[in-house]
Amino acid sequence: SVYRILDLFVNSNLAIRVESANAYVANSHPGCLHDCIFLICDSCGLTTHIDDDKIAGGVREAAEASGFAPKRPVIEVRGTCGECS
Repeated sequence: SVYRILDLFVNSNLAIRVESANAYVANSHPGCLHDCIFLICDSCGLTTHIDDDKIAGGVREAAEASGFAPKRPVIEVRGTCGECS
């Protein structure tokens, strides 16, 4: 099934799941294990993956301070891209 293949890609770090859009994007650097930050345009649907270890680290620290053990944070920011603005 397609979903098994997608799960294989996600587990191999070849693809990343965008939860709020129920979609997948190819990982442009599968050798790296960064936490995911997605910028999602509500107008055209463009999804951009960025890496910012400072932001992701802050999310992990806040989770751990609350007694939560984060597995792999995913941050999704919805708004309007530069083309649609």
